[in-house]
Amino acid sequence: MRACLVLALACCLLAAGGEARAQARSSSVSYDIYTGGLQILELDAAISLDAGSYDLSAKLRTRGFMSTLFPWEQANRVAGTTTAPFPAPLRFEQRGVFRGKERSVEIAYRDGRIAELAVAPVGGDDNDREQVPLDDVAGALDPLTGIVALLLRLEAGGSCDGRYDGFDGRRRFTMELVDRGNETIEVPGARGGPGPARVCDFVYRQTAGYARRVSWGPDRQREPREGRFWIGDPRQVVPGVALTRLPLRMEVENSYGRMLAHLRPEAPR
Repeated sequence: MRACLVLALACCLLAAGGEARAQARSSSVSYDIYTGGLQILELDAAISLDAGSYDLSAKLRTRGFMSTLFPWEQANRVAGTTTAPFPAPLRFEQRGVFRGKERSVEIAYRDGRIAELAVAPVGGDDNDREQVPLDDVAGALDPLTGIVALLLRLEAGGSCDGRYDGFDGRRRFTMELVDRGNETIEVPGARGGPGPARVCDFVYRQTAGYARRVSWGPDRQREPREGRFWIGDPRQVVPGVALTRLPLRMEVENSYGRMLAHLRPEAPR
């Protein structure tokens, strides 16, 4: 499930890059996420950007056989400012239900640093998870803002190349990205055939906050998760979207192969 979340959050937030310093814009998009040819997850994202702030939300849920085996849903939201040279979060929230149990994270920031943290369940009740001292993550970014920062750099004419330290309320991690240039790809539902996309590779590494008891599957917490996303013009798939740059396709490793996400050619349900 960790790989699902990495992929889905990245899909949602990469959408923020295109017009963050322009006039106020809002868009809603959806992604379908597959493994082994079967849909296992869906993501609905709502993005609001203006000249000085960003507000992004992502709703995720399992689908198909995965929803029967592992019923899961989660809502993520971050609000912050873009007036400084680097995006600064103000508040990050994550609320979800896994196997009938509620889970939540609330992080408040002050001057770009973590000021308050509330997590439920706490580490001892969360598979005996190691606690991460706040002194170790005071300047870390939430999972969403870090990718916003990288995409703003793309908007300014930079490359995908970059790295940041993150903290999602339970786990400390790093994200590293490498620019692979441009490529022509096909996207289901796209009008006009194959189109150009910017290719960015990434590696996600968890560095602290490990669960001492893994409830399902092999323990791969210390293994890097590699992936790739293709950024292009979403209007060829979803007419009327206000943003001009958005992930059209994304792949990430999981314990049993690779997951693939496609931009859905219709409005969110």
